Amino acid sequence: MLNSLFSRFHRSTSSAQGDTKARIEALAQQFAERGVRLYVQKKSVKRVNFRVKAGELHVSAPVWLSDDELIAMIGERLAWAAAASEKLQRKSAQQKTLLWGKPFDVRQTAANFGMSPRKLANTSDDALVLWVYRQALTEKLAELAQKWQPVVGKSAHEIRLKKMTSRWGVCNTRDKRIWLSVYLAAYPYECTEYVFVHELCHLHHANHSAAFWQCVQAAMPDYRFWHDYLKRGGVAAL
Repeated sequence: MLNSLFSRFHRSTSSAQGDTKARIEALAQQFAERGVRLYVQKKSVKRVNFRVKAGELHVSAPVWLSDDELIAMIGERLAWAAAASEKLQRKSAQQKTLLWGKPFDVRQTAANFGMSPRKLANTSDDALVLWVYRQALTEKLAELAQKWQPVVGKSAHEIRLKKMTSRWGVCNTRDKRIWLSVYLAAYPYECTEYVFVHELCHLHHANHSAAFWQCVQAAMPDYRFWHDYLKRGGVAAL
């Protein structure tokens, strides 16, 4: 990690370069001792940006900023990054993994869906969750189409799943293809139904006009409840 981190800084003389590398290594070690992995990149941005994830600090800086200034700025944020990272890690540990809105045993469910014991043993929990979500949603696609396409009065040529965190669903009106986020499987099934209805209605109205929302309302009178449920529970949006 340190070598790739260092390679993104300005090149200078070999002695100065060696000094900078040593300082970066020392700084990264200080963060590591506080449980935070440090990632730094210089690119075309206007200001230095600090983004904390659970166990990580990601820093992006303008290419014109000197290494000395950047290293000093990162060092000043050690305590802040450690505290923020720890808070995120605690929050993550407290969150339950859900399937259709209910806690579930990830590995047992993956086995029930047919994953082999060998693959199960060599797959991380995070990857298993996404795999289970895909399997669970795939089982529901035919049911969704059969139930809701006659109600809305439009049919999708294709329904596909995608790892999306900024949208619950997407409709390609030209190809009549609907994409659903795999993360919908974490929420009650009615949320998936609502998103599917929402995207189907875009085949009538390729916008969010009053006529569009009337279409959604006519097909699913309680859509607002599930719309708000997703809005409260996730970061994605429609």
